[in-house]
Amino acid sequence: MLIMLFRKALTTDIPQIIKFRKILLGQEDNNTMDETFSDYFSSSLADSSLVVWVADDDGIIVASVCFCLCRLAPRFENPSGMVAYMANVFTIPSYRRQGIGSKLIGKAIDDLKEQGIRKILLHSSDIAKPMYVNLGFIEGKNYMTLST
Repeated sequence: MLIMLFRKALTTDIPQIIKFRKILLGQEDNNTMDETFSDYFSSSLADSSLVVWVADDDGIIVASVCFCLCRLAPRFENPSGMVAYMANVFTIPSYRRQGIGSKLIGKAIDDLKEQGIRKILLHSSDIAKPMYVNLGFIEGKNYMTLST
């Protein structure tokens, strides 16, 4: 395996994080939301409502994972009420199937645990589910959504 630096994202990483987001949304060549994305990532990293981890291969960001943080009402199994929603998991295709995504997510989860976050939610593609199961995630059945 490559020697890779796993770290929290810096503001200088935002352009690459935006690029990954647009690829995930199937809009790689669409620049109409770049300012909106930049504002979101800048402000959310600054106010700590977003935690982004990246895999850095000698100065090149090759993978990222984002966690949107929010506080819900406390529960007995989660006294802080803090919940992280994992999103925007992306690895550059030539770096896939080398364990980079799993290791990146694992490091990020360890950091979230240190912050007292005991619940992490995510939506997964079918192809990624085995990785998440290997990381300890359990598929739930009680999720509903409303788009307004």
